[in-house]
Amino acid sequence: MSSPSPALTAKQTAALFNILTHHETYDEIEALKQPDTIFSYGYPFTSEAPVATSSPKGSSRNSSRSNSKMSAKSTSTSPSGSMKSAKSAKTSTDSIAASPVLQTLLRRFLLTLPGLRDLPEDFWSVRVQGLLTRLAAADLSESYDKGAMGTRKTLATAFSAMVESLVRGCLGGCPPSRGAGDKKERYDLKDAKELERAFNDVLYGVVYGDLIDDITVHVEKSADLEAHSPRIAAAVEYVILHLATLFHQVFILSPEGEYLRKLIESVHGMLPYAVIRQTLRMSNAATMMSGMLKLFLSKLSLGGFSNYIGLTKNANDGMNLLQRIISVVTGWDSAEFKKTLDKIEKSEHAPNSDVLAALKAHAKASASVRASARNESQKSSKSIITIILNRSDPALAKKLSAEQHAQCQEYYAALLSIRDRDELTTALCTQSPDLFTQTVRDLVGGFEPYIRAIHDKIDLREHVQDYQSFVDQFIATSKPQPTGSAGAETRLPSVEDYVALLRKNRHMLYRWMHHGAAQAPEVRNVFKAWAKEAVVHFRKPGVEVAVPGSSAHVEGSMVESVADAFAALSDEVRGPLLPVIDAHASHLDALEALSVGRMQQIIDGGSSTMAGPGIFLVSWQELLDSTLITPATPDGAARRGKDVQNKTVEGKPGATDDAGETKADKETRREGEEARKTVLGSLPEGPDVKPVVEVMGAVFRKLIADAEGGGDSGSDISID
Repeated sequence: MSSPSPALTAKQTAALFNILTHHETYDEIEALKQPDTIFSYGYPFTSEAPVATSSPKGSSRNSSRSNSKMSAKSTSTSPSGSMKSAKSAKTSTDSIAASPVLQTLLRRFLLTLPGLRDLPEDFWSVRVQGLLTRLAAADLSESYDKGAMGTRKTLATAFSAMVESLVRGCLGGCPPSRGAGDKKERYDLKDAKELERAFNDVLYGVVYGDLIDDITVHVEKSADLEAHSPRIAAAVEYVILHLATLFHQVFILSPEGEYLRKLIESVHGMLPYAVIRQTLRMSNAATMMSGMLKLFLSKLSLGGFSNYIGLTKNANDGMNLLQRIISVVTGWDSAEFKKTLDKIEKSEHAPNSDVLAALKAHAKASASVRASARNESQKSSKSIITIILNRSDPALAKKLSAEQHAQCQEYYAALLSIRDRDELTTALCTQSPDLFTQTVRDLVGGFEPYIRAIHDKIDLREHVQDYQSFVDQFIATSKPQPTGSAGAETRLPSVEDYVALLRKNRHMLYRWMHHGAAQAPEVRNVFKAWAKEAVVHFRKPGVEVAVPGSSAHVEGSMVESVADAFAALSDEVRGPLLPVIDAHASHLDALEALSVGRMQQIIDGGSSTMAGPGIFLVSWQELLDSTLITPATPDGAARRGKDVQNKTVEGKPGATDDAGETKADKETRREGEEARKTVLGSLPEGPDVKPVVEVMGAVFRKLIADAEGGGDSGSDISID
């Protein structure tokens, strides 16, 4: 292992590594919306367009013939087995250069996961690749065009912020200096820094010690995880505070929060829990699984029957229950957006019909046409509405008043929202061949041996009831809470409300862990072995460990490799970047202090805290704030996400002009806007790190690609 270059201090190196992992992770996730990205992704996908075939009858049964004791090493690198294409199995540097970060996570963790490693041949290269290609080809709308942050942008940036922490740990390794922590050591649960220390000690014990084995033995005997040791109890409290903050950020502070909550509520209300529990009563595992597949995946239609007997091929065979739920929920959304269209069309000062017709035509135009208009809007500092109308008839844009321009933006956003839902329904529910159903069926088949073993020993109805109860409580917690005073006054849910929810229901997870460990030992051992294999990739090379397994993998030394690459730059290039790196290092220190302070505030007993701990939440917000948004006026510079932090597309719950909004709804929305402004306003603004990314971004990507293509296949632990 090379020593860090003197060109950067340890603090500067950590800041540089933080910058590069943050931007590389999101760039790779965002690139998935391009249809050609998946073809250059590498193993396990193919570089050629996938050829979808009908899923063989009984595939869920046939898949159980896979050897569930195969080596994790051979699963993640072998071209045989679940992947039949030689091109898809290519493991050279070229095959992973397009998305090296995501490829590393996929190869190291998902492709070795029991159940996923036992999937049928075409699951990745046909089913998953086909679905991703369809969704990318659908060209779903951009936040820029809609003038507000969209749901997909919100979720994609949140996912990226969480994944980058995993990426940082995998590529940089878990710092051994955090200390092991004695099992009997005490921690002050009223001190935020003590909770953080306990969490770090648990991480160290998992990665370098024998904590996985120790916890497994404990949960086999007890349903109280926290009784294991004081450090586990403190670490659980740390996790609860951060998870509660994440829920609060997504469902309360985010403008899309109310829409996401109602989306979950709609899906939750349509799931047939009573029938599910009744099906789980069947004592025979094969009969139970067959009944569950029929419940969720069976289709009853003339097209399906004609396909079955061979009269037609790939005819629309209707929808199963899962697809029907997707179709109904998206249909409800579309109905609300159509109300927005009708309201604008019937308003007293509505734009004329030619203007609205031009917007409708552009919403239906090809992806290249809409992308061209978007690029022109950004380059010319004109709104997307102005560009669309100028392309249709320049006179149309000149006649618009400021009010009509705003109406056009709402109208176009509603059109795009309807189109998005139609495209999603087509890709997942009606397009032939039905890749969605085949994917779900294959997934069930891959996990069938484990489902059988668990069903034979554990009454799953109890745990389904626990899940249903938790979601019910989660939905209730995410709604305005009563103040406790006389009348019907409500308040915005706080971080403490989610903390109370998680504390109240944590026993459900503990009980599931206990039942699984105690009553299904064969399943427990398989997944424990996978976990021990997975944590090897978070070790820094050369650190002494307490359990078998190699630390001689390349990812953990990436921090040093980045430092060496930076040192190799010329003084002229390196000089201007050092102040930026120093500023970012100071920014990270400020965020760490802010996070600990917020955690302490919750611990001290606040009852209505609107902000919690978590540096990853700031990374998420930075991605949202930097998102380009079309100008609000016909002429002007493009806005950023931070300029529309209280804006959502008209027609969604929580929109500023929701026709069904009550007085209480308006008050709740106003409180949300104020809370959002206060929380976001308290965040320290980070430096512009674009110069660093421009110089080091491609270098960092090549470092990962070279390391992953260097023949390293992880540790020597096999799952058996």
